[in-house]
Amino acid sequence: MFKYLRMIHYTAGLVGSIIVLLMAVTGILLNHRTLIGYSSKTSMRMQELIFALHSGNIGNTSIVWVTDLGAICMIVLSISGIWMWISFVLKIRKGKRRRNG
Repeated sequence: MFKYLRMIHYTAGLVGSIIVLLMAVTGILLNHRTLIGYSSKTSMRMQELIFALHSGNIGNTSIVWVTDLGAICMIVLSISGIWMWISFVLKIRKGKRRRNG
């Protein structure tokens, strides 16, 4: 059971961290538009693409499910991490009881 939980935790961590990284980078680029050049036509297209990625709408296509997937990964990471931590603590306490008892 613990092996499967760890695999789920690692997979959710990888997928979730990629999505969070995408959202963080696009957010920084939107806040600091001078990093990509603020006045040229090329930079305006780049800003539109970055905003589309960040907002979840590229053209007429909605990719909001990507941010939903990121949120689900964070929930899975939180629950599986807490579960593994509690299992580890209980295992240590059980071992101490056996040695002391």
